[in-house]
Amino acid sequence: MFIDNDSPRLPVITVGTSEYIYVYKNLRPFFRAVLPPLQINSVERDIWGQYDSEETLFELLKNLRSQIGMSALTLKSQHLLTLPQHERHSFLEAHKGTPLVRKNIVTCLSTLRKSHNEDDALACLVIGTENCEIFVLHPETFTPIDEAKLTLTDVPVFLSTAGLFDIDYTLTCTTRSGQLLIGRRGWVSPLLSLSKPPVGVVCLDTSIIVALMDATINCYSDKGSRLWTISAVSPITCLHRVQLRQRNLELVAVGLHNGHVSLYTLSGECTDTISFNEPISALYFGQYGRECNSMVCVTQGGSLHVKILKRSADFTPELKEKGAGAMTKLQIPKKTKLFVDQTMRERENSIVMHRAFQRDAFRMKLATARTLVHVLNTKQSPIQESVKLSAEVLGLGPSFVVRIGVMNIGPKSGVGSTGISDLALFFHWNDKFYDVSPPIIHVPFLVPSVEVKFQAKVESINPNGLADVIRVIVLRKKQAQPILVAMINMPPSEVVF
Repeated sequence: MFIDNDSPRLPVITVGTSEYIYVYKNLRPFFRAVLPPLQINSVERDIWGQYDSEETLFELLKNLRSQIGMSALTLKSQHLLTLPQHERHSFLEAHKGTPLVRKNIVTCLSTLRKSHNEDDALACLVIGTENCEIFVLHPETFTPIDEAKLTLTDVPVFLSTAGLFDIDYTLTCTTRSGQLLIGRRGWVSPLLSLSKPPVGVVCLDTSIIVALMDATINCYSDKGSRLWTISAVSPITCLHRVQLRQRNLELVAVGLHNGHVSLYTLSGECTDTISFNEPISALYFGQYGRECNSMVCVTQGGSLHVKILKRSADFTPELKEKGAGAMTKLQIPKKTKLFVDQTMRERENSIVMHRAFQRDAFRMKLATARTLVHVLNTKQSPIQESVKLSAEVLGLGPSFVVRIGVMNIGPKSGVGSTGISDLALFFHWNDKFYDVSPPIIHVPFLVPSVEVKFQAKVESINPNGLADVIRVIVLRKKQAQPILVAMINMPPSEVVF
């Protein structure tokens, strides 16, 4: 994934372990992010601070576990509850002064492109945690985006995404209890319950492919209906999406325990199989050096294999079965009696059908013209004014100066040469990011071809220095319809420590 726009373009590798996220760039450690710790139960804190004996402490923690669950306890309490009786005293003596900490453990990772669908576009890191939460991290600051946080009913174990974060995206995950969940911006809901534990999930634009431990590959729609199911020849170990952009083709690679990697189309047809000597542990398809279509396979013995796709490779299942040079006869369906009757009716009534079509077309044009007149009379269309607006942002933050230029671009002389008056600039912004002063600027009389500039002070109040959009709206007094709306993309602010 890429987290910046620096040149040359260098991707990064993210590794999640415990509550840490390690980022490696150019084969060197680059950054380490830490998930914030979770809140400790007040009853558990009181038990550790007021217990009299080891037996009392163990019984109180055992009762608390039955009430709130094992995952809601701290690591110290979980470790104590799993120890036999003869080891508890030594554990308490060794961890007597250790503070109670409840870590937010990472369970699964995925990536989501931010605003563009190119291979080297900025991508957000998507994280699933032991606390039944899914975070989307900002690609530059690696801080959670609050509006994209999702709370689940169970711990996510496999995660897959599709789409763009700034436009529209779909997030699919499977949980430990065997549930398949689908989520979008701000909401998540259970899609269905799987019959067996999952071993991988791939989220596509309109469908979801899930591999189960019973060696089956299942495809579901985004509504939860099953589209197709196929059985593999060996237990499935991993699953990965294969995108061939040059051919406008999309496949799914399935790693098997017998050392085979099978490629399936989105309709469930096997197009090719690659054999290895050991069971497959992990798969990844993407660019390797200058080769755009490469597959990297890791086996259980620790071997690393790189397979480069031939440019003459053929993934058509029918040609694979019958040979590349075989000529196949097109299966044209027979003409039914209904088709023949319809053809005869069109020949006999061609003039009447044409006149009916022309009548309906004229009615549609008339309805369109009436709608346009209604829009113009009710002033629902944008007001046409010869006003040009320009904006410039000065400063590095957290204090900025926005310089706005307003110009009357009407003709200098002639019949249409008029000035514009009674205008005002109105700023619209998110109060969680900025504070703008003044919010309204009154514009004096504008003569043609003369630009008048105004300034507004913008203070960034976001603690992480994140950027947002500020809208500048040009209004005329006593009119609710805006004349012109401009959007200013503010730069990220420098964080003052």
